[in-house]
Amino acid sequence: MHSDARGALRFCNDFDLSAVKRFYTIANSDEQPRRGWIGHRKENKWFFPVRGETTIVVSPMDESTNLTRYSRLHYTLHAETPVVLKVPCNNWFYVEQHDGAEVMVFSDCKVGEYENDDLRRPL
Repeated sequence: MHSDARGALRFCNDFDLSAVKRFYTIANSDEQPRRGWIGHRKENKWFFPVRGETTIVVSPMDESTNLTRYSRLHYTLHAETPVVLKVPCNNWFYVEQHDGAEVMVFSDCKVGEYENDDLRRPL
């Protein structure tokens, strides 16, 4: 991050966008701060914090995983410390946000490119 009299510049110069085919933002409501569990067998996702703090919880997608707290990895992204988090295919994830947080999501597939690859489980 760089700041001067003109304002602030946040960047992730090491993030290679060549695989990205689309992007969107997520800003969960205060009433429902969690979105997920979502899983993809073929699609990869990258998350970049735009505003506030976003927690991404990831759990491997295999037959033995029952999404217990022991199989989960927690990543907290802060807009003030920009970093890109990759969640590779074959993982479940959910997004948790509070206080107006927003995250940008990059995907390596177009909408509908992989049939039946958008898997859901209850939180």
